[in-house]
Formats: sequence, C-alpha cells, structure tokens
Amino acid sequence: MALIRQTDRRTGTVYVYEAEARWDPKRKQSRYGRRRLVGHVDPGTGEVVPNRPTRASAPSPASRREFYGACALLDAVADESGVAAALRRALPGTWDQVLSLAHYMVCEGSAPLSRFPRYAATHATPHGAPIASQRSSELLASIGEAERDALCDSLARRHGEGDRLFYDTTSISSYSEALAQVRRGRNKDRVPLPQMNLAMLVGHGSGMPLYYRRVAGNVADVSTVKTLIRDMEPSFAGKVRLVMDRGFWSAANVNAMMREHFKFLMGMPTSLRLFRDAVDARAGELRGWGNYDPATGLYGMRIAHGWDYEERRPRRGDVVRARRRSYVYLFFDASRAAEAERELAALLRACASELAAGNRVEAHERYYDEYFEVVRGRPVGRDGAIAAATARAGYFALFSNEVMGPFEALAVYHDKDAIEKRFGDVKGLLDFRTPRVSAEGTLAGKLLVVFVALVLTAWLRRRMHESGLDGDYTLEGLLDEVEAIERYTREGHRPRVCEVTGRQRDIFDRLGYGLPTTS
Repeated sequence: MALIRQTDRRTGTVYVYEAEARWDPKRKQSRYGRRRLVGHVDPGTGEVVPNRPTRASAPSPASRREFYGACALLDAVADESGVAAALRRALPGTWDQVLSLAHYMVCEGSAPLSRFPRYAATHATPHGAPIASQRSSELLASIGEAERDALCDSLARRHGEGDRLFYDTTSISSYSEALAQVRRGRNKDRVPLPQMNLAMLVGHGSGMPLYYRRVAGNVADVSTVKTLIRDMEPSFAGKVRLVMDRGFWSAANVNAMMREHFKFLMGMPTSLRLFRDAVDARAGELRGWGNYDPATGLYGMRIAHGWDYEERRPRRGDVVRARRRSYVYLFFDASRAAEAERELAALLRACASELAAGNRVEAHERYYDEYFEVVRGRPVGRDGAIAAATARAGYFALFSNEVMGPFEALAVYHDKDAIEKRFGDVKGLLDFRTPRVSAEGTLAGKLLVVFVALVLTAWLRRRMHESGLDGDYTLEGLLDEVEAIERYTREGHRPRVCEVTGRQRDIFDRLGYGLPTTS
C-alpha cells in the first residue's frame, strides 16, 4: 500500500489517501488502484492527522466534523431511484441502517462490514451513527424473504411496468460448508469451489435490478424459470416481456411463459430439431441480398412458426393442446462460419486421434457417436453428419412469440449484457464474488444489502452516462472526488457544509442533483 497526498486548491488542505500500487508492464511504471481517504496533513507540524478519532480527540455529540459528499450524492441517488422509499416500506424500523450499510459497501468495496463503525465515525450516513458489529449481525439476521419480497415488489412496480426484463444467473463461490445452498455445480467463473447461484432481473430501459433470488449451486439455469414466473405474478402487473439466453431453453419453459401470456425472446440451442429444420429449409433464402444488414454484417430473417403448446391441468385431469404463433429469427454470420468450420475440423481430428489410440475423452463422447463409426478398429467419419454440421456453420437463431424485425430482435438480445454488467458490479465493485458469510442466519440480510448497493451503483452509472461524466470519471473516481466534502456540526448551531471545489460542484450540477447544503 502507498500513501498519496493531494492538495485541495480551493482550501489548501492536503488530504492523504491510501492506495494499492500495481506495476503496469506496458507503461513500465507504478499505477494506483482505488484510493481510500485516511486523513489530512497538519499545516503546522506536517504530520498526518488520521480520520479515525482517538479517545482524546473524539468529537462530542455536540461537535462533529465528517466527510459528507459521498453520503449526499448517494442519498440523492437513493431518493431518485426509489430504493429509499422501497426500503422504508420493506424495513420501516431499520431502513436507514440498511441504507447506511449499502452506502458503505458502495464507497469502501472490499472492506468487511465489521469495519463499518470506523467508517461511520468519520463519514456521514443515513443512519447518522455507527452500528456496532454485534448490532450489524442482529440487523442482518432480522431480514428474511418477506423483506426481500417487499423490496423487489416496490422496485418492480416503479420501474418494471412495460419494460423488457433481462433474466440470468451467476455463480457466487463460497468457502463455507455451513450454508445449505452452497453446492458443487457449473461455476460460471470457472472457480474450483462450491457455489450458490444468484438469479436476477434487470430492466432494459432503466438498467435497474428489480428482482433477485439465491438458488442452490447445483440447480441448472433451465430449472429456475418456473419459480421466476411464480415470483413475478404479484410484482409485475400488465404485460411482461422476458429476455434470456439459450441456457434457459426448454419446451416446458416456453409453455409456462405462454400459459402466463408473457412475451419472451430467447436464444435457441443449435442442437434443436427446430433450429436444424429452419436452417435446412431457409438457408438459401436467408443469404439473399435483401436480408443483408450492412450495420451488423449479418444476414437475418423472421420465420413464422406454429408452436405446439401443451398445458397439463392436474385438477381437471386433462391436457390442453393448441398451436400458438411464434417466430424463429434466423441469422447467418460469414466470419463465424469460417471460424466454426476451422473449429469443427480441429475437433474432428482430435476425436479421430483419441479413438485410434483408445484414449476416449468423456467430454467428446457425443462427438464420437455423432460423427464417427469404428470399422475394424479404425475411426471412420460419417460424411453425411459432418457435411450437415459444416453446412450449418455460422447460423444462429432466436425464438420469440413477439413480432419484430430480425435485427431489432438481435439488438434487444445483445442488450442483455446490461445484466452482465450488474453481475460484474456484484463481484467487482461490491466484492461479493466470494462473500464473507458463514452463517445461514445472516446470508439473506447480507444479500439484501448487496442488492440495495447494486441498485445505487446501477442508477449512478446510468446518470453518469446520461450526463457524459462516465467519460471523465470511473464510478470509484467520482465517489473519491466528492467524498472529501466536509460537514461540520457545532453545539448550538445548524450543521454547515464546508468548502466545495469546482470539480465537485460540476459533478453535482451535471448529475442534476443539488449541491450538498446545511441540514
């Protein structure tokens, strides 16, 4: 760690930051990561005065100096996004404490919640006072599914109406053996640890996280959709439009969404007969010049399809069958085709060598069966299967029950990286990649705090983008810039905000929030 000194040109105060130094091999110089304000330089002695007060110098309740800028900014974000109002409804007695912990998580990132009292001793928070470590544990333990439901319901009603909703899951690895949902499964980060999974809905237009749920680590993505549909019923009134990748594909899930009259857009697995039939029947037509899009360099078309809908009704003991209108959005990518052909050729050579040597690889078993037969101990390629696979190289498809242009559908589907960005913040900025939770009783509470912090970061990133501030600052850098704004409280007087620099003023102005004032 290194100490960095930075002078406030307006006030002349020299602030001291702690930062991790990292060597940049390209620039051949040290680079500094995120900074943490640790104190200021005494102009008389030149010594660093730490933020953390000692017993001798701790301010009395009637006299207090605290860093206020980040709190003021995040309070404005919480009010504008609606998460503050949602917390008041979900946790009427402790909402300000939960919001304070979320503030801390956004500002301090990797710091454990046990250090919150030190942070609150020198920083303004919505709660206005430190929360002891024991009290934090009790607070987290008091939060359960009812509070989660109330919070998500409020956010969904405010931001989810009529919006497209991106749905996905991510892996949260854990070292704990005490958490019931931590299981061995398909780890999306390729970390050799057991995990739980985090499922989330993010609004397309707002970029807002609107729903979350923890799922056992050994549950496949495709199995989570049924519960999602059930959970959405009380929260999302009106038309629901879901977007999800091909990992959630199943006929049962398609039928379930149709039963609820949801609109949906899904990636289609290339192993499906539906996909293969579409390519075999329409490939020549697809690659006509009229279906070419210069902007993407792709060919695309919409193909009407009659889905064989099926609904089992256990109470009545019957099955409802019908044809439901749906659409296959079929695309061809010439560059992807060339790459896919090369990859297939390399795969086939590897499989042939493995079969000839008798060293079968478990992951390749399906390819052995599909593309080869063994004749007199030697692998012989199935020419028809190989030719068919080569002919389908470069094709991919989406499936939907909503009418739109093929490239409009593709643009919507690509926008689902919004949820990947939210997962990136969960694991990066909020440091929840491997959560420091070992007790089942506090997991639900910790996850709710993480979700609230995620809402704050998502809304702030959105406002930074709209104002162009994301071209000047990272989110961490922007918070560092405003953090140094101080608020001073003296006995018998109203709190007053100390000096605000031009850069700090510019940030609040461009975000559309009022400057921190006396309160």
